[in-house]
Amino acid sequence: MKQLLYIVLLFCLHTGIAQTDADYENAMKTIIEAYNANDAQKIFDQFSPDLQASYPVDKLKEFVTKTIEDQGKFSEFDFMDTDGGHRYLVQSDNDSVILVIGLTSDLKLSKFIKE
Repeated sequence: MKQLLYIVLLFCLHTGIAQTDADYENAMKTIIEAYNANDAQKIFDQFSPDLQASYPVDKLKEFVTKTIEDQGKFSEFDFMDTDGGHRYLVQSDNDSVILVIGLTSDLKLSKFIKE
C-alpha cells in the first residue's frame, strides 16, 4: 500500500511541475513578439539565471538585430519534435529557422538555440 501511495504522490508531483505544450506555445509567442519588436531585453528577461549567465543580453541583442536584418521578422511557428529540447520551425519574411527552447519548472527559458 505504501508503494502505491508513493507512486501516486510521485506522479502528482511530476504532473504539477511538468511544463505543458501550452507553456511552450506561450513561451514561443512571447519570444516572437519580443523578437519582432527588436526587444532583446524582453527575451532576456525570460531566461533562467543560468542561461542569463551564459548568454549575456548584449550577445542576444546582436543575435536579434542580425537575424532581423538577414531573415526579417518572424511570423508563424510549428512544433517539430523534442529532440534536444522543444524544436520549432519558425517562418520569417525571407526564410525559416529552427528554434530550440527548453523551460525550467518555473517556466523560464533554460535553452535558446537557433539551428
